[in-house]
Amino acid sequence: MDKLIGQNEKEGGMKKNINLDSPDPGGQYLNKVGLLLESLPYIKEYSDKVVIVKMGGSMMEDDNTIQSVLDDIILMKYVGIKVILIHGGGKQITQMMAEKGIKAEFVDGLRVTSSEAINIVKMVLIGSINTKIVSLLNLHGNMAVGVSGNDANFIICRKKELIRKGKKVDLGYVGDIEKIDKGFLENILSNNHIPVIATLGVDHSGNTYNINADTCASAITVALKAKKMILLTDVDGIMEGVNGLISKLTIRQCKEMIRNGKISSGMIPKVKACISALEKGSERTHILNGTKKHSIIIEIFTDRGIGTMITKKEVK
Repeated sequence: MDKLIGQNEKEGGMKKNINLDSPDPGGQYLNKVGLLLESLPYIKEYSDKVVIVKMGGSMMEDDNTIQSVLDDIILMKYVGIKVILIHGGGKQITQMMAEKGIKAEFVDGLRVTSSEAINIVKMVLIGSINTKIVSLLNLHGNMAVGVSGNDANFIICRKKELIRKGKKVDLGYVGDIEKIDKGFLENILSNNHIPVIATLGVDHSGNTYNINADTCASAITVALKAKKMILLTDVDGIMEGVNGLISKLTIRQCKEMIRNGKISSGMIPKVKACISALEKGSERTHILNGTKKHSIIIEIFTDRGIGTMITKKEVK
């Protein structure tokens, strides 16, 4: 009778067996073993460290994309990484505004948010997207806690002032973060939960403000001294003409590309968020295509970096 050994791969709830008398027992799994061994130094490096992941609203339209990202988040948690997930909801907010007859307006990638619009922002971010993400994560156990910046006032902000071409632009209920109560988030992490954050803040008068999700991710990265910040979007990273994707950039190079218009529109807040996080102590920041399957795992746990990495100084 053939010799058989149990294998971790499961099929239909039963363990598959490997025939030890075959010419190459277990050979089909060597690639998987190789990937596990490759990930070992990265698991060691990031275990018990805080990693911030920002998930763009463009990814919320496809359930398979959402599940792929959340599978990555769950794996990160199980290998000991303290993950904080921050989400936007731009496309969904724009869709609901259109249904309500409110025109969406943007300045330098920032949404102009009227008193009518801020109510829609709250409805979409808290009532729809945050609830959905938390529910999906909690299918794997008591994984996640959904919060927004006005829970326990852990994100204090003020009305954002924007000067463009020498003129003051009124963005309405758009906030600039003044303070993050890091203890609030640390308590959630210490209880072995993933904070899932809807990007709203409150001022000292109790007014609620919409906060750009990239900017919020940067501020939380700095407050918690996170090891890494990953901004997920629906493009591969920072592109440059016919040259395509730029895999590595420094702060200096990013500022120059913003000045000469090579970085524009909705990419501006993302790049500025990366710059701010790096200038205030973060080690690495990344802009990745979250619609590509398991892009976070590939970035963190393998030697094959993807997307655009932004650093303080040039990295070989």
